[in-house]
Amino acid sequence: MGVQIKEITYEQVKPLLNEKTVVVLPIGGGSKEHGNHLPMGTDYYVTDWLAQKVTQRCEVVTLPTLPYAYFPAFVEWEGSVSIQHDHFTAYVKDILMSFYRFGVRKFLIIDGGVSTHPPLNLLSRDMNNEYGAKVAVTNINGLLADPEKQVCLQKSGGHGDESETSTMLYLREDLVHMEKTTEEYTRIFPGCRQKGHMVVDFANRMVTPCGTNGNSTLATKEKGEIIMHAMLDGICEFLSHFIPWDPVADPDFEHVE
Repeated sequence: MGVQIKEITYEQVKPLLNEKTVVVLPIGGGSKEHGNHLPMGTDYYVTDWLAQKVTQRCEVVTLPTLPYAYFPAFVEWEGSVSIQHDHFTAYVKDILMSFYRFGVRKFLIIDGGVSTHPPLNLLSRDMNNEYGAKVAVTNINGLLADPEKQVCLQKSGGHGDESETSTMLYLREDLVHMEKTTEEYTRIFPGCRQKGHMVVDFANRMVTPCGTNGNSTLATKEKGEIIMHAMLDGICEFLSHFIPWDPVADPDFEHVE
């Protein structure tokens, strides 16, 4: 079992910070539109729940969930907060360096976003090259792939959809307005998707009428439970290898399966 750093004292945290420690930083938007049926803090609730459960199951030191990040697709939706990617990565780097200077060399960022993933991946590479710090970053699309395939019926999705609405029904049903769910889809520029695969990335903004992408009318609490616990299991499986790993003795992880 790990610890939430916000719940322990300075005296208690000091002996926990060393080269064997894994520090977990959850990042999930706390003020970002999710249609007319989901709360603005949907990403925060999902990421914070994952962080709490990971801490209960794994020997980690977990930081408070960061509620602001890089969400450029939503800048024109009132109440949505997006931090410029360079400011965002610099801010996250400062957080990690606060622990690096006291000997921590292993970090896990629980990334609750999609647009946040590229800048966090770049930061991970820079931290490794500049300091030898090993920064792992969860991939929300990868964690969701199998459970969504198992339980979701929508033809496509990605935001405020069947999957995300289901997770919120499981976590905070009292905040979900199912009577306002809808089916709508974002457009993909012709030629970007070929033979079922994205071959060209082309940045765009959220422009659907309700600000969602998918069929949220199909969401259920039961689907949400399956999805959330599958994501949790995926993160804990990684940590079962990452926690005992010694990056000094085995810097290129040849022996990690």
